[in-house]
Amino acid sequence: MKRRRHGTTGREPRPIKDSLRAVTSGFGSRGRAIDLGERWVQAVGEAIAAHAQPERLEAGRLIIVVDDPAWATELRYHSSRILAALNAETGAAAISELHLRVRPRG
Repeated sequence: MKRRRHGTTGREPRPIKDSLRAVTSGFGSRGRAIDLGERWVQAVGEAIAAHAQPERLEAGRLIIVVDDPAWATELRYHSSRILAALNAETGAAAISELHLRVRPRG
């Protein structure tokens, strides 16, 4: 088991690509990294992707930042379809929940 560097808690944000690689390494993906950028647009469509971006993955929960409450509602409406599309690559439910945060563009 690797020792953590002094001063880190292991809970620091990390790129979603790294998180997905770690999650999928034990599933049917045989360790392939998922290109979430492309998968994200395929899963939600270009209109939603212009207003909502995945931020990070925490214990199966994908944190998504949207720029307006209306887009959060749109993603909630399509959440089961989005989850299915994102998890299709792994053959398992690596992402079990979408968590939406509204952060207006500044």
